[in-house]
Amino acid sequence: MSKNFKFSERIKLEHHLNIRQDCSAIKLAKILDKSRSTIYYELKHFRSISSSKFERFNHTNDNWKCPNLQRFPFVCNGCVNTRCSHRNTFYNAYEADRKANHLLHNSRTNQKRRSDVIRVLNRSVCPLIKDGVSIHVAMHSVNNCDLSESTIRRYIELGLVDAKRIDLPRAVKFRAKKEYKYTTPPLSPNILDGRTYDDYLRYMDSYPQSKVVQLDSVIGKSNDKKAILTVFFKNSKLQLGYLYTRKHSNVVDTMRKLYQIGKDNGVTLFNVVLADNGSEFKSLHELEFDNETGEQICHVFYCDPYRSCQKAECEKNHGFFRRIWPKGQSLDHFTQENVDEIFSHINSYPRKSLNNKSPIDLFILEYKLIILSILNIVKYAVSKIKMINYKKWRNMNHDK
Repeated sequence: MSKNFKFSERIKLEHHLNIRQDCSAIKLAKILDKSRSTIYYELKHFRSISSSKFERFNHTNDNWKCPNLQRFPFVCNGCVNTRCSHRNTFYNAYEADRKANHLLHNSRTNQKRRSDVIRVLNRSVCPLIKDGVSIHVAMHSVNNCDLSESTIRRYIELGLVDAKRIDLPRAVKFRAKKEYKYTTPPLSPNILDGRTYDDYLRYMDSYPQSKVVQLDSVIGKSNDKKAILTVFFKNSKLQLGYLYTRKHSNVVDTMRKLYQIGKDNGVTLFNVVLADNGSEFKSLHELEFDNETGEQICHVFYCDPYRSCQKAECEKNHGFFRRIWPKGQSLDHFTQENVDEIFSHINSYPRKSLNNKSPIDLFILEYKLIILSILNIVKYAVSKIKMINYKKWRNMNHDK
């Protein structure tokens, strides 16, 4: 029984709070395998307080807290009173996870040791950096410097030491990294409950022979109308690309057609789907059941927010696409034939990790050759593979 909550457990907790099902402390403790005190601590320390739009009608300053918050579950999740004039207190799994990670990070920072280290750096390393010496040379010129180069650079970026960023030989040539503001709305806990990455790992431990596909999107420019849905088969490392309209995502329909292609040819192309938290995948859970028969055809899981490493194979394979079509170039003029041509060359490229075989070779061994032709994927000989810029590639073909 662990005292620390994982993101998947926070999602499950918020889900049960929202529907007010099995919402007593004893039942939640059994479901989450936590002690009641751990759940009390989680709800009281990581809940978020926000103003109600009806709070201005509550003129009693001493009565701005709802009396129902004095007892378990201490939050307004699942409350039936939609016109409450008290200040709202909600438990949000995303916000709670962010607060807990921030608290954990600060607890591991030894402030006393940091001040001692900064004093030593200002006395020994910083004067050398001010004289134009690089961090690497400066730290190796000083005895008993047990810090890494990245730590010293971080102290300089944060302004904790006497040396400044402008004192570094090359840092002034590069733009300072800015914190990215994520605007994509998170998926609902009602969707994520039972479909988190931890649930995926548990399912794969029970069914290691499952056929997994990883989904992602490739975007050209931020204002493009089109994007490419990539479908990566984990066993063979074959990747498919499908154009779709970003405002009207048809990801579920595309995956149903792909599943039907395998079913018509007597094979199961996939039974597990792993995707990220992008808005284009918010309806992906509808893929789990057949519309006509109602039987379950696959299991859908989502990665944790901003954890692309959890489907690293798919992300790494995008590097081949970016060699042909670099970032920042529009995809609006692309046709599905262009996409199929590019991914045919990518899937024909031999891989060292596949014992110098191509993804197409392994895909044919696992399934049938006819499926490749239906998917419009063609195998090219190594002498005919083009892994260069697509514009240059098309111009060469046009000249011929």
